This record gives sequence, C-alpha cells and structure tokens, in this order.
Amino acid sequence: MLKRRSYAGLVGLILAYPVTHFLVQYIPNPLVPHANLAMNMIFPVLAGYFYGPLSGAFAGMLGTGISAVLVPDVYDALAILPHTFMGLAAGIAGNSQKQFLAALSILVGHMLNILFFWRLGEFVIENVSTLILGLITETTIDMVAIILLIVLLQKIFYVNDEQRW
Repeated sequence: MLKRRSYAGLVGLILAYPVTHFLVQYIPNPLVPHANLAMNMIFPVLAGYFYGPLSGAFAGMLGTGISAVLVPDVYDALAILPHTFMGLAAGIAGNSQKQFLAALSILVGHMLNILFFWRLGEFVIENVSTLILGLITETTIDMVAIILLIVLLQKIFYVNDEQRW
C-alpha cells in the first residue's frame, strides 16, 4: 500500500510542475525584467526529498519536459537538465532528512538555468547586481515554500530508506 501511495505522490509532483506553469507565468519577478517567479521549480525538489534522488531527477526531467511540450517555451526545454540535477541533489539531501540542504538544492537549479540560458544565447546578463539580487530573492522565496511544505507534508509523504529511489 505504501509503495502505491509513493508512486501516486511522485506522479502528482511530476504533474504539478506543468500545471503550475500556467499560474506562475503571471507572477512577475520584481527584480529581473521579463522574468517570472518560477515557483513550479519546487516540485522536483519535493519529489527528491520525499521519495529519493532518482525520483527527484525523474520528476525534474519529466515535469519540466511535459511543461516544455504543453507550453512551447524554450526556457522549459533548456531547463530539463538543470531541473534533473536539482531533483537529484534534493534527493541526496533527503536521504538524511536535511530539510535546509534539500531546499538549498533549488539554488543548483537556478544557477544551472542561468548558465544554460546564458551559454545558449537566451539570456543576456546586463546588470550583475540586479541578477544576483533577483536570484537571492527568488531562491529565498522558493526555499521558504519548500521548507514549509516539507514540514507540513513530511509525515504523509516521506518514505523510509528501503523504499527510496
């Protein structure tokens, strides 16, 4: 029964990414022009923390991939690999139930996104201080949301060592 519930929770977190994509596009980033607060990035982190490193990587890859197909957006397409690594990192931290470290893995996703977008010509760094302030702001908002959801949902969704993958 627990294993079936784990799969259902993982599928829910995978699907939450593309579903929330439609909502977050209306939440502007107050510091970075033409950007939004990518709150949907928290779902691969939660999947990694609750279900394990491979689950987090799988949620990052599939959730972002489905979103890239449903909403033809070059940023989602380029974010598939960064979000896969982000979910993996969160799962590694989740193995030892380190909530803050798992939440900090969102920074891995943001930094890799910026690197990929910049190197592939989709992002121009005009003002480094504004970029850093925006990154700190968005990472802080994401981390607060992640830690809050982990604290609220840990007893329901966290699986023990034998069932983590």
